[in-house]
Amino acid sequence: MKQNARQQTNFILQVSELTIQIKSLLERDFDYVYVEGEISGLTYHNSGHVYFNLKDDKSVIHCALFSWNIKRNPILLHNGDKIIAEGKISLYEARGTYSLIINKCAYSGIGDLKTQFERLKKELESKNYFSKNKPLPKYPKKIIILTSQTSAALQDMIKVASNRFCLCEFILIDTLTQGKEAKYSIAKNLQYADRLCADIIVLARGGGSIEDLWSFNEIEVLEAIFACNTPVVSAIGHEIDYLLSDYVADKRAPTPSAAMEMILCDKESLSMQLDDMQSHLTNTIYAIIQQKKKIVSMYQEKLTLLHPHKKIMILKQQINSNLLSLYNAITSLLAYKKQILRQYYEHIELLKPTRKITQSHQTLESLYHNATFHFQIFLREKRKILESANTAVVSQYNMILRKKRSMLPDTLHKSMLYFLQQKKIMLHNLTQILENSNPQRHIKHGYVQILKDNKAIQIADLKSKDTVELIDASGSVMADIL
Repeated sequence: MKQNARQQTNFILQVSELTIQIKSLLERDFDYVYVEGEISGLTYHNSGHVYFNLKDDKSVIHCALFSWNIKRNPILLHNGDKIIAEGKISLYEARGTYSLIINKCAYSGIGDLKTQFERLKKELESKNYFSKNKPLPKYPKKIIILTSQTSAALQDMIKVASNRFCLCEFILIDTLTQGKEAKYSIAKNLQYADRLCADIIVLARGGGSIEDLWSFNEIEVLEAIFACNTPVVSAIGHEIDYLLSDYVADKRAPTPSAAMEMILCDKESLSMQLDDMQSHLTNTIYAIIQQKKKIVSMYQEKLTLLHPHKKIMILKQQINSNLLSLYNAITSLLAYKKQILRQYYEHIELLKPTRKITQSHQTLESLYHNATFHFQIFLREKRKILESANTAVVSQYNMILRKKRSMLPDTLHKSMLYFLQQKKIMLHNLTQILENSNPQRHIKHGYVQILKDNKAIQIADLKSKDTVELIDASGSVMADIL
């Protein structure tokens, strides 16, 4: 027996050695496989890798889709999707678990649970189950938490609540959140919690696969949430997990910890708000006091003004002010009237007949001198023209005469001399007439010009009682026609 034991010890393997052998067999025999299944427990890691399970109605296999392969898989994965995954089987030596390392994946259809989820969602939506939206109180006094008393989610909620506003009562109702009996436990405890007159009911559970969280998609739980008169907050799973309880509840929180942050005020923020309110209240009270002081001061001034002696002094000041205003008004009126009288006087001076006559005399005298000057210039020019013409005619005539004399007999010469003598007489007569037409000559001989309304008029046009102006070289005079 001892010898057989020694022989068998030669075949004993270490765990790592066995694991390596199993890994080599798996990776050799399953170097590339195609696997169809339904996604469950989908997790997006901070490193960029994606981890999930592929399952059917009998088995589950863990899968990993690394970040460098995600770019070749543009599809967006969701829990409940049915896919066909391409890759190889690998074993993780540290834990001794095997996984499907995916290179590519494609949609194969919608999984059974997802189909059931969508069908139930449409049914509840048609029944108006998603219409609950009761507001949460800003400062709740009593909060009921329905979750497992041993869950990590509860510890996370307690930790967050201790750092926030916690002047409220918390009641924990230990509730099953996973398994076949979980839906009945949740529904029963919701009904019980609704009778405790709390401000908020928080239905909470940590993350898990779609199968782990399926209790919160059961109709018993959804009907219990819908029947609650107390506002219900659904805080199930992670942020990416959406369950029907999230739609039926009054509010949804991405995680249990986020639920506490949602319903409880931040102590620091609240303290700052209280400080701001105190400062605002202090400033408001100070402003009111200052306003009241101004009102009291105004009433004091009014009381002072209503004193009889003060009123008499005010009336005296008003009388003196009115007298001064009246004196200034009268002085201004007198100055204005004096200015108007001065303007009237200047206007009358401009309208005096003697002034007008003097201006007319000056105008006539200017016209007379101007006419005489221009007539003399005209006369001199005419004389020059006549003298030039006479000289030219005489010279031409003498020339012609000399020619004709040489050509004509003496009788014709005499005739021409006689004709020339007649022309000289005519020229003398014209010169005499021109001299007689000179106005200066008429005025010197006692002639006057008659004006009526500053216009020349004939004696025959004069009428009785007409007023005319007589003008000669010595001046002018006004006359009335009898």
